[in-house]
Amino acid sequence: MCLIFSVIFSMIAAGDSWVGQSRLVYAANSIVQNSNPLNQAYPQTVKLTGVATKGQSFEKAIRANLFFRLIPQELGWQIFIGAKDADNNFCAVVTPPYRGINAIHIEGWHFRNSDNSGPNEPGPKNVNAPQELREFHFVVNETDYRSAFEALQVLLWPYRYSKQQIDAAESAHAKLRKGRGKLIIRDLKLDTLNRRQAGIARIAFDVELIFPD
Repeated sequence: MCLIFSVIFSMIAAGDSWVGQSRLVYAANSIVQNSNPLNQAYPQTVKLTGVATKGQSFEKAIRANLFFRLIPQELGWQIFIGAKDADNNFCAVVTPPYRGINAIHIEGWHFRNSDNSGPNEPGPKNVNAPQELREFHFVVNETDYRSAFEALQVLLWPYRYSKQQIDAAESAHAKLRKGRGKLIIRDLKLDTLNRRQAGIARIAFDVELIFPD
């Protein structure tokens, strides 16, 4: 950038016409504008609020070609961050645990006890699942998603790899730039209470996303 400006203003100082100078200054301004990071105008913290009913998706743009979604599933929703119309979930590769119950999956049976006879309360029938507060992490681009995904292939199936490869995967995954998010459920209406697992009929929620520096 400094080199570009040096060349431009050297040409002006050499005695170019006023018209030539104007064109060069215009070119310099265009270079400055086009060199700004794509997401510079976006705030680091994004807050959302929403409501969804069973089978309905929720979608909100949070940055250029980056969307927060609730994707409907049989018993609730999956928290999703990623590109529009894409399948790669930028939350799934950096929000542990990577096996079993995970905070990005919001399902009705999480809020009922193990035999679906009552609410999920402390005691022998308690279901060890996240409740109204769902905390998660996310990457912000496809390149980091791919790096996280490839590292997890090593970390989740380590018996296939050498110690050196496992250490490299751990280091690569730990160094990824990650954002932090939380979804707070304000209101929840369950359905299928008479079946083996409860689903969700309606959810109202608030979301806060903090992007990496």
